[in-house]
Amino acid sequence: MKTKLIFILLCVVSLLNGATLQTNKNVYAPNEQIELTFSEMSGSAQDWIAIYPVGSSTAWGNVITYHYTNGLVSDTEIWQALPVGEYEFRAFFNNGFDIEASHTFSVEEVAVGATITTDKDTYLSNEIITVEYANMSGSNFDWIAIYPAGSSTAWGNVVTYHYTNGLLSDTETWQPLPVGDYEIRVFFDNSFTIETSHAFSVEEAVPTDVQLTLNKNVYAQNELVYVTYENMQGNNTDWIGIYPAGADYAFENVIDWKYTKGNLNGEVALGGFPGDTDLSGSTPMPGLPAGDYEIRAFFNNSLGQEAMIPFTVTNQPVISTVYEDATGDISPNWVHVSGPHIQTYFNDVVRLQANWISATTNTSEYTLPFDVPNETDKVLELDVGGQGRGTPHFNVGVLVDTTDGQRRMLWDSFLNHFNVKANKQGNVLSFPTYVELQQNTAFNQKHLRVNVDKYLKILEPNNKLVRIRAFFATGGDLDNIKLSSH
Repeated sequence: MKTKLIFILLCVVSLLNGATLQTNKNVYAPNEQIELTFSEMSGSAQDWIAIYPVGSSTAWGNVITYHYTNGLVSDTEIWQALPVGEYEFRAFFNNGFDIEASHTFSVEEVAVGATITTDKDTYLSNEIITVEYANMSGSNFDWIAIYPAGSSTAWGNVVTYHYTNGLLSDTETWQPLPVGDYEIRVFFDNSFTIETSHAFSVEEAVPTDVQLTLNKNVYAQNELVYVTYENMQGNNTDWIGIYPAGADYAFENVIDWKYTKGNLNGEVALGGFPGDTDLSGSTPMPGLPAGDYEIRAFFNNSLGQEAMIPFTVTNQPVISTVYEDATGDISPNWVHVSGPHIQTYFNDVVRLQANWISATTNTSEYTLPFDVPNETDKVLELDVGGQGRGTPHFNVGVLVDTTDGQRRMLWDSFLNHFNVKANKQGNVLSFPTYVELQQNTAFNQKHLRVNVDKYLKILEPNNKLVRIRAFFATGGDLDNIKLSSH
């Protein structure tokens, strides 16, 4: 009876001191951290856990890495990633080398094969094909090809192909294909071994005439012409341009033009600054003079017209909304945002004081909010100078809402002085002025007139003006601040 009791007690002690080790998984990747949970340690501050190669002795020289448990009986802890191999966690009590518990795990390379897909499984015969690939080998001679479905990889069967130029992954566009069933296949390093493939098909596109629609048929001088197009061919080099009515198709007759950039349907704005215009102090405000014109659509850099719509530009009177005429006093709407001096009335102008505290920092700012944001007038006009004082560097501008969010647009003659081009920093769009607003204006008043929507498209071609909320300036003697229709 005594022997049986001792045996039971020994079993209980064994159960009470049976340390356990467990990882959250049995196989890890080489860059993956390892999560270990231990329990039933002895509670000694010198209990320790180590990683050994599987099958190795407990000799200290075989320890890969180790942790003391610091007296914890149980815990979950994170161990750093290991190279590929077979490993064993081992638990030891009180700085000993007797294994109290162990748990094996491995680190293995995870093979990730190349992938390729198209954005659609079925295309029309006039559609651009978008291809996305990943996990290439990185060789400059990895290549992707389109084959007829089910054909061998023989070079003679290649419909079209691209080298990846060492890219591991990318998204690219391929030109439209004839009707048929196809496979896009991936090959590494100039080989003909298929790493992966994706099937797709091309169906006959129902012929549809190109449609052009204008936002109006009669424009005032200096207005942008917004053209909505449908059913273009989908080439990056499809284009739409303005011609004088009845003019020959020769490209030298084109007044302004835009690529549709592969879009079948969309909108372009014409009659603004040409894309290659280098704005400087002498750049005039562009605009179409009165006359008859045609919008013409073309496919793929050709001069074969696909569609045409006429429009007319007439000399129309300018309608303006005046926000500051400084007659006898200045508008009560002015807000002194910053700087040591408030806005003041002086000799029929509003006088704003620039405050330069360093070569690059003017702390003054003044805002003239509009009672109602202006959604119709897009041309900013104002007079500057002529009051007998040389004005330190300042800028003028407007706060606007656009289809892409709010923008702060400013015009600054200082950019002309240092030959700085139009530039964008966050939501701030800065432009040089086509007239000098600072130098030699003390006794010579200058007039600034800028089409806000046209300037917006210089830096953000796909954006569109919605409304103008306020005028702002950082200095200057200003008068006749207004927004005009065109």
